[in-house]
Amino acid sequence: MRGNHEGPADLIASPHDLPSQMKNRFREKGHEAYLKLRELFNHLYTGVIIKERVVLLHGGVPSQATAVNDIAYAHETHPQQIHLEEILWNDPWKGIKGTIASPRGAGRLFGEDVTNKFLKMLNVKALIRGHQSCPNGYQRMHGGQVLTLFSRKGPPYNDRFAAYLRLDMSQKLEKPNQLLQAIHKF
Repeated sequence: MRGNHEGPADLIASPHDLPSQMKNRFREKGHEAYLKLRELFNHLYTGVIIKERVVLLHGGVPSQATAVNDIAYAHETHPQQIHLEEILWNDPWKGIKGTIASPRGAGRLFGEDVTNKFLKMLNVKALIRGHQSCPNGYQRMHGGQVLTLFSRKGPPYNDRFAAYLRLDMSQKLEKPNQLLQAIHKF
């Protein structure tokens, strides 16, 4: 899936050392390889919906989305609409209604009300996302409806644990708490 490090040119994460890594690896062809890789990013999925279960997005809820097509075509409507930026950069936050500016400089912080509206629109039980370091490998927010998984431990975030999710597609998801049994920490 596409994340904020695979964003469009106007939303590049900082620091962005991919061009120099490509130049080091491929020498005079490094810039060309970088441009081809950036083209590939435009073909990555923006989100995944597992019908009546969960939605997977890198960052968070596109707060102005009114239909599934707002997710599916976010890469095409960017930058005229904010959906792609929010999918790649948004973070859930406690104690707010709606959205507020993010300290990241891109995206927004969104409240539980935004989560509830979005999940209802998609007829799913939970949002599964990455994008944020979690010392425990995972974090639940918004009444358990937002599950953040972080699969890296150690530097530079110095998380003690990382985690991943193994969903049993034969089982129906009734409540977001059922996701807890599918989390694997390492």
